[in-house]
Amino acid sequence: MFGKQREDSQPNRPAASDVARIQGGGLAQVIVTSVRPITYYLFLNDKEVPQADVESLFVSVEVPEDGNADRATVNATLSYKASTVTGEKALQQRELFPCTLEIVGLGRRICIVCPEDDSLEGLWITLGMKPDGSSSDVQGAQALQILLNNSILDAKLTWNDGESEELLPAAAQL
Repeated sequence: MFGKQREDSQPNRPAASDVARIQGGGLAQVIVTSVRPITYYLFLNDKEVPQADVESLFVSVEVPEDGNADRATVNATLSYKASTVTGEKALQQRELFPCTLEIVGLGRRICIVCPEDDSLEGLWITLGMKPDGSSSDVQGAQALQILLNNSILDAKLTWNDGESEELLPAAAQL
């Protein structure tokens, strides 16, 4: 494992720094630091989108009651003001999936991994973080909806039996 390698046995592997690169839709992170007033930091592939420029973030993962995965809704839309070529800011909408979306705040963590746009294929949702760094997989859910703007922070999970729960209970009391 350690020690000097023979010169004729160079490893055939990519550089670790290349493997560590964020690719594609990549990573969207929201870190909520306060609910009164709502204060958060939103990052897309490690680049901050200032809260003042964010109109809304809406996430919807829904499976129809009949369980038909072909008719599922799977989307995450970020509406934000982006600079145009003239230097002015214009409202744009960006579909985030496929990506990993992580929301951390109020002592909670929601992580959605969606490798295919508008598809349940490969999608998984985890909640929380245990002391060992692992999370709890969500199984048996029918819907997850998240809405974040400068006055609303709401995350709701609906189970197959129809029962709904607030994932960020402190935010629901606003």
